[in-house]
Amino acid sequence: MNIAIRSVAAVITSAAAVLLGSVASSAQATVDTENRYPNVGAIMVWRVDDAGKPVELRGFASGTLIRPHVVITAGHFTAPVKALGGIPPTIRIFASFSATDARNADTWIPVIALATHPSMPHCPPPPQCDPTDDILVAPLEPGIADVGLVFLGRPPAKIKPAMLPSPGTLERSEGARTTIVGYGLTSPGRPLGVAVNSWPWDGKRRIRTSVVRRIVDETWGLWSIPSYVCSGDSGGAIFLNALSGRAAERLVANVSDGGRDCRRQNNNNRLDTRAIQKWIDDTVKANRGE
Repeated sequence: MNIAIRSVAAVITSAAAVLLGSVASSAQATVDTENRYPNVGAIMVWRVDDAGKPVELRGFASGTLIRPHVVITAGHFTAPVKALGGIPPTIRIFASFSATDARNADTWIPVIALATHPSMPHCPPPPQCDPTDDILVAPLEPGIADVGLVFLGRPPAKIKPAMLPSPGTLERSEGARTTIVGYGLTSPGRPLGVAVNSWPWDGKRRIRTSVVRRIVDETWGLWSIPSYVCSGDSGGAIFLNALSGRAAERLVANVSDGGRDCRRQNNNNRLDTRAIQKWIDDTVKANRGE
């Protein structure tokens, strides 16, 4: 399954996901300097000191705003919080929708809760939550929806949520071009657990294109390779391009697995099914008080 710069389980133990590095070519993923996709953000996991000040970056992923206060991301990123029984008191999670510097604390929005699709298996700290090791879930394992939701403490200002597609859209879209948007690494990274001033990542939102190759089943689809999605792109947006312009684009899938080398796989989770959209609606309603 994916390539999030380690899952939220990184809050407990240091793992090797970012040590795997990434080899994506910057020529294949361009920075969104025009802020074309403002509803795609970065989700960061920080260890905080006794005063609540962030001191170590422990993990990050990408996600897309789908409700004023709800972001959709990869389930393998959110699953450890469920396994741990909640966000530990020494950890704080933030979202940023800055296109060019998600590292800027002035752009951060507190995350107050996470939810994970019930099909995701129990996911304790790494290596069990390292998706590139195939320990958590085998690639394209039937019945697994690699989806999680992130609830924000406040809606981001002046950002319109992305629209989900009508059910079955991808089944009619094999061969179609899509746009993949995320905050992943573009060169081999260093281990996480780094001090606030020792960033292993530049915090920039990047865009690349990929073609829908084949729809596998109710939860998985295959996209063209090489994927050029890497650590930190997990949960990132996959928009179906529309002839009528960007306003008509629909969020048809989220990034799940680009493989250890960020090239040999491009297996992603569908968001165009009735089942997954019902789960999203039901979960948002259940967490309305969050």
